[in-house]
Amino acid sequence: FMLDKMMAEIAITLKPMIKNSVAELHLEIDDAISMTSYPGPLGQVLTNLIANASVHAFNGRQKGLITVRASQVDHDLLKLRVEDDGIGIPDELLPRIFDPFVTTKMGRGGTGLGLHIAHNITTQVLGGSITVSSQPGEGSCFELTLPLIAPVVRQSPE
Repeated sequence: FMLDKMMAEIAITLKPMIKNSVAELHLEIDDAISMTSYPGPLGQVLTNLIANASVHAFNGRQKGLITVRASQVDHDLLKLRVEDDGIGIPDELLPRIFDPFVTTKMGRGGTGLGLHIAHNITTQVLGGSITVSSQPGEGSCFELTLPLIAPVVRQSPE
């Protein structure tokens, strides 16, 4: 699949959610990136990251920007970044941000599972890695490093 086309489809499905937030979604995806991977799981990761930013990043703000950038690093590797210009992630949450049930919105619509799921899919299904960087008041950046050709997912015997 072509990454820019898949990302455009995700943006369409997220339009109602983004419309009800202060966020604006901007895509910077190289239109030459072709992947032999799992578009559904990758879409779930990107949806979780964008939804997470729209819910958490802009508390108390009138507007915010979420940018998805993708570039091919070499012939078999992709860097995918989901960045926001929001309030940042509190320092005390950053070391455990991918752990289950970590959220600033527990009991107010947040389950704390979105980033945990994104991490598991990225590492176990897509064969990549995910990191986060954040500065309070300066936003957050989730960076995925993914192979352009995903590993074969082994099914467990039933």
